[in-house]
Amino acid sequence: MSRTRPSSARTLLVARVGRFASLFVTSLAILLVSLNPSGAAAKAKSRKAPVSRKALSQGARAKAADGKTQHKRKGKKQRKKRGHSQQARRSSAAVNPEKLSLPGSANSPVLRVASRYLGMPYRFGAASGAYDCSGFVRRVFEDLGVDLPHSARQQFSFGDRIHREELVPGDLVFFRTYRPGASHVGIYAGNDQFIHAATRAGQVQVDSLRESYYASRYLGARRIEHDS
Repeated sequence: MSRTRPSSARTLLVARVGRFASLFVTSLAILLVSLNPSGAAAKAKSRKAPVSRKALSQGARAKAADGKTQHKRKGKKQRKKRGHSQQARRSSAAVNPEKLSLPGSANSPVLRVASRYLGMPYRFGAASGAYDCSGFVRRVFEDLGVDLPHSARQQFSFGDRIHREELVPGDLVFFRTYRPGASHVGIYAGNDQFIHAATRAGQVQVDSLRESYYASRYLGARRIEHDS
């Protein structure tokens, strides 16, 4: 009897210590949560179900498509600009005087205005001081009181469409050059010649519709009415 009592006392003591430790740990946890509720919420939030692979793949595809579209637009713009700049090279010492004079038979209000700009430099996107093809045409007709867009493609939708054999000085002639549709424009000057801001020569000059480059790329013509 005397030997079992200490053993029972020790067992009772161990049980009490265990309960006390359990209560202490629980109280400590409650105290930590009350002191840092945001951390507990964040931990709980992190236990939520992860985003599905399908949602992740859809987001990745959308981001990739957006990047591809922007890259495509940038590349197209750079190719367009590079195509013009590569053609706009000329030597001032080798300028043909005949390129800077209109045919003797040329006599129209449009050509009288256009002749003022012969020899002006070519610059892509410019419409004052230097000109690209549609900027030059726009400036000439602006001087005549007609407002045209700064775009060969859009100018091709203005006025009346006419056949090549019906061309008269002052009509607009269009070409398909670096892209489908109208991408270059000039003003017919008679005798199968036209005045334009020439990308290849880098200036406003007169060229022939019979030249292989322009003959193979001729697209059509338009007649724009004006008051003069």
